[in-house]
Amino acid sequence: MPMPLKPDDVFSRAFEDAGAYYAAAALEQQATYTRYQPPGGAWSLSYDTSMLRIGEVTVHQSPLGSLGHDGSWLWAWGNERTHPPGVSRLGLAVWLRDFGERNGIYEFVEPRLELAAFADPLAAAERLATVALGALRTRGFASCPLDNGARAFVVVDDAAVPEAGFDRRVVTGMFDVAVRQFPYDPRQTVTGYLARHGFTVREAVADGSLHAEGQDGMTVAVRFTEEGLLAAVSVGRPPAG
Repeated sequence: MPMPLKPDDVFSRAFEDAGAYYAAAALEQQATYTRYQPPGGAWSLSYDTSMLRIGEVTVHQSPLGSLGHDGSWLWAWGNERTHPPGVSRLGLAVWLRDFGERNGIYEFVEPRLELAAFADPLAAAERLATVALGALRTRGFASCPLDNGARAFVVVDDAAVPEAGFDRRVVTGMFDVAVRQFPYDPRQTVTGYLARHGFTVREAVADGSLHAEGQDGMTVAVRFTEEGLLAAVSVGRPPAG
């Protein structure tokens, strides 16, 4: 297992780096999903039909993993009792495992993770799901409480759920939220978010600032402190015409 690093002394640096890259877009998409299917209502989850109903809204889902009452996380592909190997519903979970193998992310490859070392194991599980959402580019994730005190996590892969679009009004806020959760590399946070929205990103040689241009002419410029922290974000409107 890679040497665990701060801030929580559990997750590997490879995982934190992936989180930095995917977090802003994933958190933005998660907010879009929860507006479409608000949590907290009566729910029904079926692995056989791949459906999740919350309140009056039903979406297609694929199993991701589960958080036990003891703080242990088990990936869906490692839970052969519930998800026999080879069943089609494991496609996304298996893809994520392969992604972890290719990129050296221990947390996506090990079938069972002990999250009890975290002050809040549920929050730790949600970090796993957030990075998974970003890597998979699905439409959201949900967790459902089970009778035994565990929680089932699924990814929502339903095209009816809107895909978050670029909104110039929230860019700075999304960077701030993402960096608070995945603080290691704000530069990667900016790059990953803008790439997700189709921007071409380049780095200025003079000062290391990032400059991005979208297909519609929208521009984003981000400056960093000497320590690599976010210093300023500016968003330009596309040219009139």
